[in-house]
Amino acid sequence: MITRRTMLGNIAVGALAGSVKPALSQGAGKPVTIAIGGYTFAYLPLLVATAAGYMKDAGLDVSLIDTGSGTNSMAAILGGSVDVAGLVMSDVILAVAKGQKINAFAPLMSQYASDAVIAKKTAEKIGLVADMPLKERMARMKGLTLAISGRGSGTDKIWRYLLSLGGLDPEKDVSLTVVKLDKMYLALRSGQIDGFNTTAPANNQAVEEGLGVWAARPSHGEVPGIENFLYTVLCGRPDFLDKNPETAASLVRGMTRASELIRNDPEATGQILHDRYFQQTDTALIKHTVSDQRTTVSVPPTLSEQQFAHNMEFELKFSDAVRGVTYRQAIDPRWLGA
Repeated sequence: MITRRTMLGNIAVGALAGSVKPALSQGAGKPVTIAIGGYTFAYLPLLVATAAGYMKDAGLDVSLIDTGSGTNSMAAILGGSVDVAGLVMSDVILAVAKGQKINAFAPLMSQYASDAVIAKKTAEKIGLVADMPLKERMARMKGLTLAISGRGSGTDKIWRYLLSLGGLDPEKDVSLTVVKLDKMYLALRSGQIDGFNTTAPANNQAVEEGLGVWAARPSHGEVPGIENFLYTVLCGRPDFLDKNPETAASLVRGMTRASELIRNDPEATGQILHDRYFQQTDTALIKHTVSDQRTTVSVPPTLSEQQFAHNMEFELKFSDAVRGVTYRQAIDPRWLGA
């Protein structure tokens, strides 16, 4: 039986941005602190680059700081308590729209990697099977209770977008209920919710256990309108990037090596991740999850204007506040060829 402790591995949650502490350090090299919202595959190439020693090889002493959420990570980077942060690209665009100074300078996940699962019992009840067309799968979700991490969050937006593909009104046809990310798996297992969407490995675990079935797989590019979608990115304040160009270049080099390893040898990658970050989690699950998610990382890394336009188009479905944000305001691609 895989317990809650097993599922979460080494994830530490709830740290406030103003009191974050370094979680893991590489050792000798130039110190750089990087905020992440938890030890999940939303930061896959960064975790691999750190665990595999690629950041150390690039001359960096990386400290990963678990802030517990993207909101806390954003506060930490804007407040200057960390050097760099892993963030959802939509949050970067929203921050820029508010006049805040932050730039994405490297991709983490180049697919919208928050895959949706529903309970196997629920799927049987509504007649949902994985090989149905996506539109039909979504049309069958009427009446379900689905978890989101917060109103306006990425998990909220993707449910609303997916449900609209099936002709459903998320305000009337389903119940979107707020559940903390680290408790969604437990809520599904206990029957409190019918489904959730999040990044790996929690959703992969639910499916591999036989507890859940896939309802939608944006990470595999099956959702129209968000293929090749710039999901999570590594960000810095413009002043930090200008003063530390070699640090930015070294981070890009380390993550590029990690992405190549993820693509070419997911089994070795899974072992590295297990040994460093997920020691309490079944090794086979981590290896299978890396293999399942390996196409979400871009080789070579890209932050294209087309990807940015794709993000803007998606964000404008939910808010007009981002209208007018430009590629150059949100993205600094200078180090991608480093």
